[in-house]
Amino acid sequence: MMKKNFLLAFVCLLSTTFLFAQKSNKNNSLLWKVTGKGLQKPSYLFGTYHFLSNAFVDTMPAIKNAYKSVEAIAGELVIDSSIQGPMMAASVLKGTTLQKVLPDTSYIKASNWFKDEAGLDIAKLDQLNPLTVMTVALAIIHQKYFPTKTGEVQLDTYFQEEAKKDGKKVIGLETIDVQINAMFGQLTMQRQVELLNETFKEKDGLKQLISIMNTAYTSQNINELQQLMYGSSYKPEEMKILLDDRNNLWMEQLPKLMKEQSVFAAVGALHLFGDKGLINQLKAQGYTVTPVSLKN
Repeated sequence: MMKKNFLLAFVCLLSTTFLFAQKSNKNNSLLWKVTGKGLQKPSYLFGTYHFLSNAFVDTMPAIKNAYKSVEAIAGELVIDSSIQGPMMAASVLKGTTLQKVLPDTSYIKASNWFKDEAGLDIAKLDQLNPLTVMTVALAIIHQKYFPTKTGEVQLDTYFQEEAKKDGKKVIGLETIDVQINAMFGQLTMQRQVELLNETFKEKDGLKQLISIMNTAYTSQNINELQQLMYGSSYKPEEMKILLDDRNNLWMEQLPKLMKEQSVFAAVGALHLFGDKGLINQLKAQGYTVTPVSLKN
């Protein structure tokens, strides 16, 4: 069985090699309505998948109606030009190269993968750290086999761009530094190399992974999404930083934000679910959080 891998933040969803049969479950929704506890108007949680575009929501009135009804859009962070510099700096190796940090066998396997899948010379990625190289590989596979069409916009970016056009407030739940630390800061170079080795362990592994992720997300198979993440190569302490710690940070802000105005919070889908997900944390604070059918 393919060793699973998963990247949040870039991928989020932001990671089993087969889909489990699952009965219909009314709680299998990516859109949730938040009411009660003195809120004047409902707010919403929407779980995004960082590789999909607005084409996914264009045929779903329930999502667009929820967006239209609110006064502010909240994302993991505000997506603008200010995040590009710090993210690039975090992606680049300091004082070394990819070829130097990877064992020869790993470098050759990665090199062959990029040549076969994209006709790309891995030397062009030599200044990038292993985690970023993994992300590039995932993006290549997604665009190759599940392409985004010209003019379509990535989901998280789409809602923020629409908000700006419509005069809605755009709010970031964390800073770029928090996201960089969750992605890069907690992983040693040795750990990044381990994860990269698993990524290229099987030739078609990434294609299988992307296919499974797309199917699980678009079919709103929440159980499968959770199995993908918690059955991934990340260790429990790494998962805590990627998910739980950030959820806790966002929960320090969401109640106040929802009290001040109605909010459409569009964040990676896996931040919504689980014992420490946003849904359960809001319920624990006394809010009523109910799934919204996307078929409406």
